[in-house]
Amino acid sequence: MPELPEVEVVRRSLAARLVGRRVESAEVSGLALRCPLDVTAWRRWSLGRTVRDLDRRGKYLVALADDAAFVFHLGMSGRLVLARSGSARPVHTHLALTLDDGSELRFIDPRRFGLAVPMAAESVRTYQPLATLGLDPLLEDCVPALRSVRQSRVAIRNVLLDQSVVAGVGNIYANEALFRAGTHPATPARKIADRRILRLASALKEVLADAVSAGGTTLADGGFANADGEAGYFAVNLAVYGRAGLPCARCGREIRRFALGGRSAYFCATCQRR
Repeated sequence: MPELPEVEVVRRSLAARLVGRRVESAEVSGLALRCPLDVTAWRRWSLGRTVRDLDRRGKYLVALADDAAFVFHLGMSGRLVLARSGSARPVHTHLALTLDDGSELRFIDPRRFGLAVPMAAESVRTYQPLATLGLDPLLEDCVPALRSVRQSRVAIRNVLLDQSVVAGVGNIYANEALFRAGTHPATPARKIADRRILRLASALKEVLADAVSAGGTTLADGGFANADGEAGYFAVNLAVYGRAGLPCARCGREIRRFALGGRSAYFCATCQRR
């Protein structure tokens, strides 16, 4: 699933060509994503509007278009691309917005876990999936958010995955940040001293920024690409995620994997402590 860096990379690759463009037509596939795609709503809120800004909130993209807003979530396999209007649309194209320069914004999602919802701009503030998001660890100081769970027995890796605590972090970057911070992923949040929280907050911001600079993480399945179809290269810098059985680049000890809350956690027993 695309995480914060991948969504930020998509935002940057789209913004320069999307902002300032007026929507002239809207078509949907008729198949539901996470929520139904309502062609009437899309035409009501998009036609004639000019995109003024493209924002990111956690793993969500929000295009502000005059008095309207278009909220997108890429889900497991979603992509937002700009293509020439009239060119063949890929299979699983569920939304196509034709723009005034002859291009077309397409939302493509084979697994259909994504989200594409239009609404009044004033509704964004109270839209439930956005209203419940925690701090953005790339743009904000997330130390207060991590301190707020100091009484929790929940494993710190699972705390990082809680979108109401810090927004946008998924399993890849939670594991990588914990490695950089030297903290075992199963450590209960209440057992992490304040100095370690400061270290973790810094490591989290650092790994997210590094991933954005590398264009995000495209794994072996080739699932992620930016709006221009380009892969991200942060996978070559992964220290623990997906590297079970391989030597730790720092100490040489074998990277281990175990199930934590139904998802894989990766760590080095030498470099990370509880």
